[in-house]
Amino acid sequence: MSLQEGECLLSSMNSSNKLILKQIAHSYGFSIIKIRPCPSLYKNVAAFRVSTNKGNYMIKPFIGSQGRLFRLSSYASRLRRKGFRGMPKWLKTRSGKHWVKKRGKLYYVTEWIEGRDILSNKEELAKLGVVLAKLHSVSRSFGLPPRSDSLVRELKKRHAAFCSQTKVLRSKSSKAGTWSQHRGEQCMKLGWDALESLKAERIRSRLQKESRQQPLVHGDVTIPNALKSKERIYLIDWDAMKPGSAYLDLVVALTNTTEFNPSNMAAFLSGYEQVRPLTRSEKKLI
Repeated sequence: MSLQEGECLLSSMNSSNKLILKQIAHSYGFSIIKIRPCPSLYKNVAAFRVSTNKGNYMIKPFIGSQGRLFRLSSYASRLRRKGFRGMPKWLKTRSGKHWVKKRGKLYYVTEWIEGRDILSNKEELAKLGVVLAKLHSVSRSFGLPPRSDSLVRELKKRHAAFCSQTKVLRSKSSKAGTWSQHRGEQCMKLGWDALESLKAERIRSRLQKESRQQPLVHGDVTIPNALKSKERIYLIDWDAMKPGSAYLDLVVALTNTTEFNPSNMAAFLSGYEQVRPLTRSEKKLI
């Protein structure tokens, strides 16, 4: 977003919204000097950077229940106590909570990370791999409840949805429709072949073991959600964090950041394995 666009969005904020942000800041013990709306891939305004008398922070509206936000803040606190520094620090209000509720909406505040999007090069992808591996390794000690549902069942549902969407696309005259007519069958077969490979005994036992000792997963590792600061690489936008499969989290990260470039994927995995080495069966699973 350009500075001019930010100023336009800010000027369009009504006095009521500005007052809410000032009230939120007061709950955390600081006073706002400047407000800058921050966009995401899906929203013109996903959060706010606020310059205050005590530094720069991010105020973010939360879409979800208070119980869900409580769990997120609890996970963030536990990760920080265990030494994980790959996420912005969540701030506490003066009453000791990690969030506030204003006019029926939930908000939380974190430190503002000054940095840039990471580059899709081997060096920075390897460092991102290190951050993700630290998240998975540190959180395995939390004793999170076992997963009751099957990851393979979830993947089958995703693949069924993909097949259904692909068949619908075939009737379209768009670029995606033309691509689907020529490549859709091959992609669907690749999916089924992958699902079949998950039935191998070593892979099934690996998934079962993980389901009994789940790590926390970020859930949305993308280039826009990884920032390079002077000190380190941070992952941001943790609203999708939950107990889950480290393997699937790693696959999502590889898909979203490496452009399917083999050398980039190898660099990401080399960084990941500096912290959490992978067995041959784990690599096959991924």
